Amino acid sequence: MATRRTFIQQSAFGAIAVGIPGQFSFLADDGKDFSFESSYLKMQLRRDRPEFSFFSTDSLGFKQFSVNPLFKNVENSEGQYESRVRSKSIAYFLKTKKKHVPVWECKMHDKSFIIQTRWKNGLKVSPFEIIFSQKINHCTVLGNLRSDKQINFPCVLHLPGMGTFRIYCNDPGITLFYDAELTKKPYIKIGLAAADSNHQDITYRFESVTIFPDINKVKNDNTFNGFKKNYINIFQLNPRFRTLANNSTSDACAFTFFMYAEMARKTPPLAEGLSAMDLIRNTLDQYLNGMLGYGMVGYGKDGKISWQSAYNSSDSFPSLIMAACYYIIDTKDLEWANKNYQGIAAWASKMMATDTNNDGIIEYGYSGNSDSWIKDFKRPANWWDTIGFGHDDAYSNALAYRACTLLSQVAAILNNLGDSHNYEAFAKKLKSNYFSRFFNPDTGVLGGWRSADGELHDYYFTFVNGVAISYGLIEDPEAKSIMLRLLDKMKEVGFTNFKLGLPGNLIPIADKDYTDRNTRWGYQNFQVYENGGASGCYVYFTIQALYKLKMEKEANEIFLALMESYNEGGFDGYCSNNNMTKDWKNWKGECWGYEGFLVDNYLPMLSIPGYLETL
Repeated sequence: MATRRTFIQQSAFGAIAVGIPGQFSFLADDGKDFSFESSYLKMQLRRDRPEFSFFSTDSLGFKQFSVNPLFKNVENSEGQYESRVRSKSIAYFLKTKKKHVPVWECKMHDKSFIIQTRWKNGLKVSPFEIIFSQKINHCTVLGNLRSDKQINFPCVLHLPGMGTFRIYCNDPGITLFYDAELTKKPYIKIGLAAADSNHQDITYRFESVTIFPDINKVKNDNTFNGFKKNYINIFQLNPRFRTLANNSTSDACAFTFFMYAEMARKTPPLAEGLSAMDLIRNTLDQYLNGMLGYGMVGYGKDGKISWQSAYNSSDSFPSLIMAACYYIIDTKDLEWANKNYQGIAAWASKMMATDTNNDGIIEYGYSGNSDSWIKDFKRPANWWDTIGFGHDDAYSNALAYRACTLLSQVAAILNNLGDSHNYEAFAKKLKSNYFSRFFNPDTGVLGGWRSADGELHDYYFTFVNGVAISYGLIEDPEAKSIMLRLLDKMKEVGFTNFKLGLPGNLIPIADKDYTDRNTRWGYQNFQVYENGGASGCYVYFTIQALYKLKMEKEANEIFLALMESYNEGGFDGYCSNNNMTKDWKNWKGECWGYEGFLVDNYLPMLSIPGYLETL
C-alpha cells in the first residue's frame, strides 16, 4: 500500500518540494495568463493572483478542450501578488513579504498538476479556490464528506463529458472544502487550504483519469468514449444535504437511491481507499439517522414542503432497503449491517404495513381513481410524480418484491432466520398475485396501477414492464410476449429514435389521470416531460429485460443508440433554442427538462455486460 511518504517521493514535484531561492526568474508582465496544454489538460492561471482562468481536461487524451467550466470571477485582487513563471509552472508571492518562498505554486505535467502552498512566519494566506459554473458543467466532488463541507483526501472531482481528477494531499490533517448552491448563477466551489503554522508545507495533486470497468473490448473502442468519461455520472454529491442527489445542487430522492447502489456494485475504486459503496453507506447513514428525502412525508427544501402528499411514496422504502442490502451483500460489512439492521427492518415493516388487505400487494394511501386528483394538488405513488399512480402501483410493487428478496438474504447472513423467512414469504405472496393484478389482456402488457375502484390504468408504460421483468416477477414466456408487444407499439406510434432514450408511456395520459395540471409538466401535452417525454431514465430496465430474454438485437439497438448520445453529451446541459435542458425531450428532440443534469439518465451504462455477451 502506498504511504503518504511514497506519494511525495513518487509524485513529480521533488524540485518544488523545497524552496530554492533563485529557481524562478522574473518575466515581464505582458498581461497574458500563464498557459499550459497537453493531450489531457488545458490550463490557464492568472498572472496577478492564484486563480485559474481556464480549466479543462480530456481524460481520454484527445485534446477536446472546447469547454471552460469556470465561473467568471470579477473580484479585484488589489495587487496583493506578483508571479514568477517557468515553462510549466507559476509561483505566487505576496508583494509585502520576502520573495524567497512562494505562498502558492502550480506545476503542470502531462496528465496531472500540482498545487503547493508553503508557510513562513507571519504569513496569512487565503485558500486557493476553484469555482465552476454549473450551467456550463455539472461537476461534483465525490468523497467522504464531513458535516462542515469538508471532504477527506483522496477524493474525486468529476466533470461529466470531460473526465475526472483524483485529488491527493500529502498532509493527513488537511481536508478539501466543497460547496454547491443553486442560485440564479448556480456554482460548485472547491477550496484548497493554505499553509499555516500547523501545516507548513501542503501539496495537492490533481490526476486526470477515467473511471470505468476494466473491459478490454471497451478500452480502445471510440464507440464507448462517452461511456468511459461518464461512467460515474450517476454519482453526484450534494454537500449541503451530505447525500447523493439528482445533482450536486438538487434534491436527495429516497426513491432513486437504489439506482445509485445498483451502479456502485459495478464501479471500480474511485481512488485509493475510496469506493462508490462508501458513498452509498454515507448516504444510508443520513437516512437511517432520520433524514428525509423527496418522496417522504415532510421533505422540504428552502423552507418549503416539496413532497406534497400525506403518504410516503410507495417506492421510497423499497429503494432504501434495496440500497442497504446491496451495500451489505457486496461489501460484507457485517459490523455496519448489525448496527443498522433494525433501522432497515423498520423500513421494511412500514413498507409491508401498507398491504392493508393482506394480499401481498403494497398500497398507496391515495385511491388512484380517475379524476381524484382534481380538487387538491397532491403527489402520486412513485418517481413518476405527475401521473396518477395510486392504490396498487405496479412499479413500486416490483421494487418491493426485489427489496424483500434481498432483505431475506441479508437477514439470513445475520442469522435472523425468522425475519428471513417472513421477507421471503411476503415476496412469494407478492409475486403470486402480481401478474393477475396488473396484466392487461387487452393490450398484452402490464398496466401502471389498479385504482381503489378496480380499474387498471394502462398507458403502455415501458418502465413498469422493464422493471418487473428485470427483477423476475414475470416468467419468461409471458415476459417475451410483453416485450414484443411493447416494441410493436413503439413502431406503431412512431417512436424510433433511441438516442433520445425511451418514453415512459407510449400513448397519452388521459387528463383524468394526470396530477399536475400545468402543460409545462405534460398535462394535455403529450411527449412533454413525464407524459411520454423521452429520457435515459429507466431505459436500463427495458434493455436489461431484453437481454434477459435473449432478445439481443433489440437490446443492442437501444443500447448503442444511447452510447452515441453519451458521446455527444445528449442528456447534459441546456438547449439554446428554449433554455430548457436535455434531461427530457419530446420525440423530435426538443428539450423539456429542468434539472440540467439528472443522474438517473446514466443508469443504462450498466447494460454493458449484456451487450458484450452478444459480441
